[in-house]
Amino acid sequence: MNLKRERTVEVVRGIFLFALFITIGWSIAYGIINFVHERMSGDTEFARLEQEARMLGDIVTASTGGQTEEVLNELARLKGLELVFVQGDAVRRFQGQPEATEELSLSDEQLQAPVGGSMIQTVKRQALLGSGYMLVGLPVQVEGSAAGLLVIERLPGFFANYSKGLLTVYCALVVLVLIALAMRPWREELRGWMEVINAIRRIGKGDFTVTLERNRHMRGQFGELADSINDMTTNLSQMEEMRQSFISNVSHEIQSPLTSIRGFARALQEDGLEEEQRNRYYNIIETESMRLSKLSDNLLKLTSLDSDKHPFEPKPYRLDKQLRRMILACEPQWSDKDIVMDVELPELRIAADEDLLSQVWMNLLSNSIKFTPAKGVIRVHAKQQGDHIVVVLSDSGIGIAAEDVPHIFERFFKADKARDRSIGGSGLGLSIVKRILDIHGGIAEVASVLGQGTTFTVRLPAMQG
Repeated sequence: MNLKRERTVEVVRGIFLFALFITIGWSIAYGIINFVHERMSGDTEFARLEQEARMLGDIVTASTGGQTEEVLNELARLKGLELVFVQGDAVRRFQGQPEATEELSLSDEQLQAPVGGSMIQTVKRQALLGSGYMLVGLPVQVEGSAAGLLVIERLPGFFANYSKGLLTVYCALVVLVLIALAMRPWREELRGWMEVINAIRRIGKGDFTVTLERNRHMRGQFGELADSINDMTTNLSQMEEMRQSFISNVSHEIQSPLTSIRGFARALQEDGLEEEQRNRYYNIIETESMRLSKLSDNLLKLTSLDSDKHPFEPKPYRLDKQLRRMILACEPQWSDKDIVMDVELPELRIAADEDLLSQVWMNLLSNSIKFTPAKGVIRVHAKQQGDHIVVVLSDSGIGIAAEDVPHIFERFFKADKARDRSIGGSGLGLSIVKRILDIHGGIAEVASVLGQGTTFTVRLPAMQG
């Protein structure tokens, strides 16, 4: 009788724990989802959209009139935003969110306010199952003509956001784990569960420094779960650092030429400037504008290459002929500096995307010419070694410090931070080189001695057959 009673008590306790864990699990899931949902449409996200809108406005201002629509269309697609460009009575929309089939209705006041020089901000909060949007409108100048740019980000409804759905499934799986654990002594498992809950809450608040240590509460399934959470927080932390660094670098690279353009434009308004000085200011403004345009092109190019959707059409062709064409295309630059070109290019055939590799050779040659002093030497040698074609480009230039060599392919990295802006650059050229070589299954190696020169060695798969 006592044994039967004990079994009944165990069954009742098991049922109670089962119901308790289900209630707690789904309550936590709802809390996490609701927190993330509110944050998605909160002040932080709005501030992010406003910052992004200003950056897009700077890029549009820097583009030429003929490129404006192409740049806007590409930016909308890459950023996943809806852009509205207003110039005079013309209103053009650029859709970067294919799922947003319904066109957003905007009032004339919203459309014309940025053209008149006003900045507008609008947030429509989403309902539980509906959707809303955030809008930032700001004035821009396109070739001296006033225009307006409206940046729109659609906000999904509460249950439409895929990340919230993933969190719900994740918490449901945790509840299933707890159901299994309820059949065992549950006190230590409950403590482990509470540690996991606290870790998830901290992650939901943006704290990616969370680390769960394996202890007596973190054994079995909890140990595996702790390892997974630790791996996730490590990856999220790295991604956040990369995002912050990228935004900081882009903002700096855009702000520097804009500051110069603004300063010299004001100087041109002063009376009594000599013609020679005035022309010098015009040339500086043109140079800085070209820097902005090149930065925009390189950013779009890198984004396209990273998306794995960039056209890649390898075809057989003569690599030696391509290299000779690139060297001849750069002749005005190296001949002006009396640089000696030592070229040794036997007949070499390769199967590759000729247009993409042209960008590799042009970037490497331009860098060598830029940092090689007058009457220096640049060597371009190529040969086949087994299953690879090896292209060696060396110069007698200023060289690179040993501590900088491992970082030269990083985006926005500049080996000489104090160098003259006249030979500057955005720090994206070698990043593009590395990405194109990655696509081809090739590699680039660097050897350099400060004050003596630099050698780039490019290895590409040779054409078979």
